[in-house]
Amino acid sequence: MSSDDRTILDTSVLLYFLLVGREDLLRALIGDPLRCPVAVYDPDDGSLPEGALRRSDLLSEMRQAVRHYEVAVRTGDAPTDLLDRVQLIDKMFDSGAVEVVDMDEDELGLAARLQSRDGASEFSLRVPLGPGEAACVAIAWVRKWAIATDDEDALKVLDLMHRGRTYPYERIRRLLIRAANENLITADEANEIHAEVRALGFWDSGSPFP
Repeated sequence: MSSDDRTILDTSVLLYFLLVGREDLLRALIGDPLRCPVAVYDPDDGSLPEGALRRSDLLSEMRQAVRHYEVAVRTGDAPTDLLDRVQLIDKMFDSGAVEVVDMDEDELGLAARLQSRDGASEFSLRVPLGPGEAACVAIAWVRKWAIATDDEDALKVLDLMHRGRTYPYERIRRLLIRAANENLITADEANEIHAEVRALGFWDSGSPFP
């Protein structure tokens, strides 16, 4: 497939922008619709009752996040507004703001390889990629799309596949820097959003601006 300006989103980027209530900013930066594989968000698993699947890893990663915050709200470990924000993914899909990308055979084969022990060994990873990361890498590679992820192993795999050549990718910090440079937010706002996602568990220790 030919290259275009489309971007495939991994769970980390999509989830944290939702959790801080800035999905509007993500849409302004990435464009509509926001695209992700079914491993990241499956609209059909939202209709399953909570007890239908005992193994949470059979759910898409965004549905796992919804279930996590449902439990956290019940136990008092998270405020209700965080659950409301992550549940917004369903309304965004219904409105067309989120699109689930169907994978072809080549992409499915590559994603399966990246989730295997042999694939991990091939790319010098300690553990195989998770389903969402593997699917995003496969789509980005086959279709020559940009990838939005903060998963270091996913980016390592793409580095090796591209053999050191540059390729389009986004990370949360890069997106916030671009948002400020494009005057969508101020530098202070970029730092504040970054601090918010870090407080929610994001692992990036830096900040967009000094």
